[in-house]
Amino acid sequence: MDQLSNAACQLTGESLEDVRRRLSRLDRFDQLVPSPSAEQALLEAVLVSALGSVGGQTRPFGVREAKPTEDGLVLRLERSADVQSLFGLLPCRTKKGPWRGVRGLTVQMDGARLRFGLRPWAFEASWRSPEPAVWVSGPHGEDLSALLAAHTDQVAASGHVVQWDPLREERGPGRREPVERSLLRRLIVSRSMGSALLRRPRLWDSLTGYVGVRLSTEMADHGLDWLIERQVAGGEFDEERLIEVLEDRIVGCGLRLLDHACGPEECTVRMAPHWSFCRGVFTIRSSRVSAARVGAIPGPRPLTAVGDGRNVSRPRRAEHSTEPDGPERTCVVQLLDAPSGGLGRDHLVRVAERIAAVWAARGLAVGLLLVEGSSMGFFRDPGRPEWATAALPKAVSTWTRLRLAPSPGQLWSMTVSNTSDAIGAALQHAPIGFDQVFLIGAYDGWMQEVTSSKWSADLRILVHHARPFQRHIPFPGKTTHTDDGVPLTPAESAVLWRSEHLGRSVSTHPLNGLLLLTESDEAAAPDEFDLAVEEQLARYGTPVLGRFPDHGLIMRGRGHSDHPPTVLDPQAEPLDHAHMAAAADALHRRLWGDLPSTAARQSIPTVVPDVPSFSS
Repeated sequence: MDQLSNAACQLTGESLEDVRRRLSRLDRFDQLVPSPSAEQALLEAVLVSALGSVGGQTRPFGVREAKPTEDGLVLRLERSADVQSLFGLLPCRTKKGPWRGVRGLTVQMDGARLRFGLRPWAFEASWRSPEPAVWVSGPHGEDLSALLAAHTDQVAASGHVVQWDPLREERGPGRREPVERSLLRRLIVSRSMGSALLRRPRLWDSLTGYVGVRLSTEMADHGLDWLIERQVAGGEFDEERLIEVLEDRIVGCGLRLLDHACGPEECTVRMAPHWSFCRGVFTIRSSRVSAARVGAIPGPRPLTAVGDGRNVSRPRRAEHSTEPDGPERTCVVQLLDAPSGGLGRDHLVRVAERIAAVWAARGLAVGLLLVEGSSMGFFRDPGRPEWATAALPKAVSTWTRLRLAPSPGQLWSMTVSNTSDAIGAALQHAPIGFDQVFLIGAYDGWMQEVTSSKWSADLRILVHHARPFQRHIPFPGKTTHTDDGVPLTPAESAVLWRSEHLGRSVSTHPLNGLLLLTESDEAAAPDEFDLAVEEQLARYGTPVLGRFPDHGLIMRGRGHSDHPPTVLDPQAEPLDHAHMAAAADALHRRLWGDLPSTAARQSIPTVVPDVPSFSS
């Protein structure tokens, strides 16, 4: 929990106690800084567009702390000038001419804090999400109610009518405002990007030589771009750590790198989201300033999410080779589904992620390489704005962390296109030397093989439900669940199982064994007949390599994680961490021997195990 709490609070500015309390309520640790709903993201994007344009700030966007809550977001600003910048967004109706401010934005006092919100007609309300809300507190001792009252009096003295009181009803505009005059219409196409920046304000002053940042937006042919002008003092831009955090999906923004160009005085990084509903490019333009203007050059702060150590004056990253260590180190394990298995690709991914999490918790570096199928591509892009005439630049998929594991263990994932070159490149340019990589193809049938010019699956394991083997051939009119019928010997039952589940086709690529999924942690051990059938299956080249507990589908969609619960997540019914760990340890023991101790981690002999295989 300390590792997870540090990783989150280093970016949000929360206290460790608050982060621990918030994380204790999660059922997954795959996203430590939660993503907001669409309407909440729009409100946060509006506020950060104002905070990012204020000068004279000592902290990024003037935010000391950004605390996510179930109802919204709580911001603690460092100066009253930053609070005043938010007042500049408040809408008012002039005597003549157009409205000023962001029409639909509201604010009111909630205790000692300001509560910003949006009127219902300003966004598409969802019954699943609460009304968008951001609570803002100012510097210690600052009376925000007096600041708001003074701003209200100033607007009234100018002859304008205040329109930001949520208790006063207001009809929406009779017709849509032009996009050039409507901040909401512009921000809605890439609101998730602005929200992600506001929820991680302390990223920027964690980097080497931080001086300041300025944020702006710009309309483009493909949507709305976000630009950060970053001033750096000293000799380093620290762009590698910046890119790694922005690509990270556990505590970072989950972006993908478009391009990266650095010179002696300026460094430009362009990134794009992986979400289809967010249309915009995020550009970070770092420029060097004279150290004489800054005085003492700020040093970097450790970032646990990217492997930095704690309590050091200069973070030292873990040494990982960027070159592959070769097939003698990384073993590629492909999980497959039988034609009659009925598991499907998502089920295989879930099994692989749970096994990989156990091995990562034991100190191994494990990757999940997911091959995506071809998409039809004739549906309209729902996030494309009316003014967009160009497609959003596509970024190349990269390896990203699935969970934070105890050091030195690591768990990564990557999705690639269904081409042999893409798979080979993904394995060749992995950020670390993996011990094992699980490969899940776009098509899960056992007849399918995924190969590349340099890499191929070293092990092909068939995943199937664990059920008692058939012991009788029933008489006509009877079912296989009765004892009436012609009894089968273990050898005959094994032949029948292969015929039913592997089909009559011949594969040129051998299988190395079976992984059976039990429906409960306390599944009954195989009896004497089942063990005899397994012995016969091993003679035919398909040994049972292990059993793993499985409990069906997981919930997906808004509010639910796309990842299954693992041993790196909180304990939750009906899964039991001890049973998952024991099953994964037994599988590793069967394939490669006992898991090594942490001290012997670097000398793991990861080779293809000597197990039988069959091709017909």
